[in-house]
Amino acid sequence: MAGNVINVTAGSQAILTLGTTAVMAAPGGANGMVLPTIQDISVNSSPGIVRYSVLDDTASKAFTTVNENSISLNMLLNDDAFFGNASLTDNAIETNGLFTTQNNKTEIFFSVAFEGDDVGDYYIAGQGFLSGLAPSASLDQAIWISSLEIAVNGELTKSTVS
Repeated sequence: MAGNVINVTAGSQAILTLGTTAVMAAPGGANGMVLPTIQDISVNSSPGIVRYSVLDDTASKAFTTVNENSISLNMLLNDDAFFGNASLTDNAIETNGLFTTQNNKTEIFFSVAFEGDDVGDYYIAGQGFLSGLAPSASLDQAIWISSLEIAVNGELTKSTVS
């Protein structure tokens, strides 16, 4: 069985785009905020599991509950991404920055491009809330680095760029 390898070193993959609408947040969407300098990213889609035991069985049983979906990443920070850029008025996330968007508890739309933004390329999309910003710098790390999580509100969807 042949398949294509997803190569994140190509520079055109593993792209996170944020927007105030699903269309804006799609890979290559007009006015979408592409987060620069992501170091790593994880797409987490995990059903909740409830385990229980019954007296006449030697192993536990399980059933699934709702999915707990999230996107987590680490990135280098720049002023525009973190604090916003007032001249970018077409996307409130770019205008306000990640800090204010998280602080105001603003729901956002996002996409994670697995292959890029060419027609037919796969991506995961959804909506949710930013959390987990934790900027840090040190003498050994003379740049600002931060974690970020998107707490997904609802399901993740698989799509292709059209």
